[in-house]
Amino acid sequence: MPQKISSFHFCTSTLPTEHKKVAWRDVMHPFYQTSNLTPEQAKGANVEDANVEDATFEAKVSGYFFKNFLCINAGATPQKYYSNTERALKSGYDGVIVKLILDGYCDFSGDGSSIRNGAGGITILDMSREVTGITPIIDTISLVIPRDVISKYGINIEGLHLQTLDQASVMTRLLVNHLRMLRQEAQYITQNEILDVSKLTIELVISALQNHIKTAVLTPPRSDNYLLFKIKEYICANIQSVDFNVADICTKYNISRAKLYRITEALGGVANFIRKQRLHHAYHLLCSNEETKPQISTIAFQSGFKSLSNFSLLFKEEFGISPSESIQLTNTYKMVDLNDPNEQPTANSLLISAWLNRVLLQK
Repeated sequence: MPQKISSFHFCTSTLPTEHKKVAWRDVMHPFYQTSNLTPEQAKGANVEDANVEDATFEAKVSGYFFKNFLCINAGATPQKYYSNTERALKSGYDGVIVKLILDGYCDFSGDGSSIRNGAGGITILDMSREVTGITPIIDTISLVIPRDVISKYGINIEGLHLQTLDQASVMTRLLVNHLRMLRQEAQYITQNEILDVSKLTIELVISALQNHIKTAVLTPPRSDNYLLFKIKEYICANIQSVDFNVADICTKYNISRAKLYRITEALGGVANFIRKQRLHHAYHLLCSNEETKPQISTIAFQSGFKSLSNFSLLFKEEFGISPSESIQLTNTYKMVDLNDPNEQPTANSLLISAWLNRVLLQK
């Protein structure tokens, strides 16, 4: 029997009451920081009870690992979701979220803009920019796509942040119907079909975005935000150089040390920012070299670290697991029988991060 698509699943209904919200926050942590609504937020979103009691709180998420994106179906009782540039840069995840609301609605805001999107609507979220989502009971399906998959078509992702696709457009409706069908059929897709389904899905997303851009007033870019991601790209391009330093960045972008320190302050400083990129690069190498299985010491050196012990210590501080444990975690989904629901891996932030590290981390 053909092996089915790799997936992860989580539901609070089987958890003890006191663990539900904590577990949900852990699962969503790679994407958003979640919290209860304040009374003011609840009133604005027409939610009767802002502080949903633990006994009545419920949430679920299922994720499917395609060739170059993640497909995630999630639903929860009233919640607030939040992310920003600093969070994205600290995590190393850089991409776009194409979010279809199946039921309910969401009040999105960020960078001075705000919109409400309801059932049947698709909102585009740039993972590098600020976003707050206020929701009542909601059910969504999202595609998490690496930035380069979209940008290679000449599409300005940053300008699409918090844009809602026109539901009157044929291309939008085709994408909506495709996402609904993808949600319904994802669990039956085999490993042999993943490539074709991935290609079709990305083509529909690109066509819908290109059609939207023709008439949309795009979101203004943020200069510091753009510069930070250019600096990140430059660091990653020089990741193997142990001598790479602040002066190299300042020279490349013709900026002062003072400005560089200012725009990286919220990230823990420029040295910390460089170190994080080295660690994320190492994580990607650990997770993607399945055939060659290089030594951890080799990967540490290839990522710009001079000391294996220092690398191992910093790696565990960053990811909460050792380099060898990260390899085991990444391979978890390969070792379970995905045709047996009882053996499917329980979703948590580390497991979901393993998927994201394979897809979204800068190569």
